[in-house]
Amino acid sequence: MERLQAELRQYADELAVHLPGDYTAQDYYDFLQNLCAATVRHHGEETVAQMSDETILKVIKSQVRELIQLKRIQKLLKKRDRV
Repeated sequence: MERLQAELRQYADELAVHLPGDYTAQDYYDFLQNLCAATVRHHGEETVAQMSDETILKVIKSQVRELIQLKRIQKLLKKRDRV
């Protein structure tokens, strides 16, 4: 899990640089943490525990990519407490 957290932090830094808006890397990191928690709720702890960090990261990146394409990421960031 430590590796996953480091990868999420790095991905949050990249998002903060490349996406427009007033959000910091910490904002994106919190959002990614919420997406990770939502993945656990959706698939269950046992299933996610069997997944590698790379797989979990791929799932999260795929979700973020889709949100960016749909131009919904900014709206969700405003409501990130509810993701």
